[in-house]
Amino acid sequence: MVFRYNPFFPPLHKRYPVRKAAARILPDRAYARLAFLCRHGRLPRTQPRTFNERISNLVGSGALERLRPYCDKLAARELVARKIGAKYLVPLLATADRLTPDLWDRLPDAFMLKPNHGSSWYRLIRDKRAESFDELATVTANWLNKDYYYYYREGQYRGIEPVLLFEQVLYGDRVDELVDYKFFCFHGKAMMVYVMWEKPVKHRLLYDLAWNKLAVRYEDPNDGHHPRPAALEEMRSVAETLAKGFEFVRVDLFSAPEGVFFGELTFTPLVGADRFDPPAFDAFLGALWGDPGGSRAGEMAQWREPAAPPAICEGGSERLACP
Repeated sequence: MVFRYNPFFPPLHKRYPVRKAAARILPDRAYARLAFLCRHGRLPRTQPRTFNERISNLVGSGALERLRPYCDKLAARELVARKIGAKYLVPLLATADRLTPDLWDRLPDAFMLKPNHGSSWYRLIRDKRAESFDELATVTANWLNKDYYYYYREGQYRGIEPVLLFEQVLYGDRVDELVDYKFFCFHGKAMMVYVMWEKPVKHRLLYDLAWNKLAVRYEDPNDGHHPRPAALEEMRSVAETLAKGFEFVRVDLFSAPEGVFFGELTFTPLVGADRFDPPAFDAFLGALWGDPGGSRAGEMAQWREPAAPPAICEGGSERLACP
């Protein structure tokens, strides 16, 4: 029987007070296991086999704390620059422990605003003259007062000193066309890319590294196709350089006219709560995680979306392939 009640993933406007209350009471491991149960309808196995089970198993294991410098978006810039060079960093306009009128006046009209200690917290400022300083001051103060660790109990976020980051906007007026390329890397090798964009609706398409679309749904709609990015090989090289030394990491990158840019490193995507359809793909990724030698990498081909049949036309009494 599938477990129906889901206190961890109710509608967004009700989500965080419930989650935060549970997170204050439960130990990390118990919280992660209950979150897994709510999303997958069962508890994760003690000996994890699937990708999501392996992620859930990391929470509360003590293995995540060492990853804190990579998840602090300010500290990570220095670590990333050492590995791949500063040219891959989005230009940083300013940092601050709070938003002040003086800083606001000195900022350009357009910028990206986000804190360093969480995920999915950001505000794209297209024209600050159309924004309310007081409203943004309240939003940013709210970010800085939150401990992202209590959202999912991911130890890599515990204790990060909150700071506001102000970054240059990529793609200029066409920023809505910016696409997020997220490379799933196992034992230093990129195995899969999920491409995400949100206009007009959120899509997540999965591709192998030869840019064959995978017949796998990852929570959101997977219809349509995204053309192979011109910078794919450069992004792959960057992702694999950053992934060295990790059993698994998701390397998030952007490709814009200005170049390829680093987004973030993600070690426990939504603590194993995002589901794959078919579920067997979850088990396959778990097998890649448990395969340091990469002997199963070639099996990715079995998940490719079947090629569309050739168009046909009528030719007398026979059906012929159209030229």
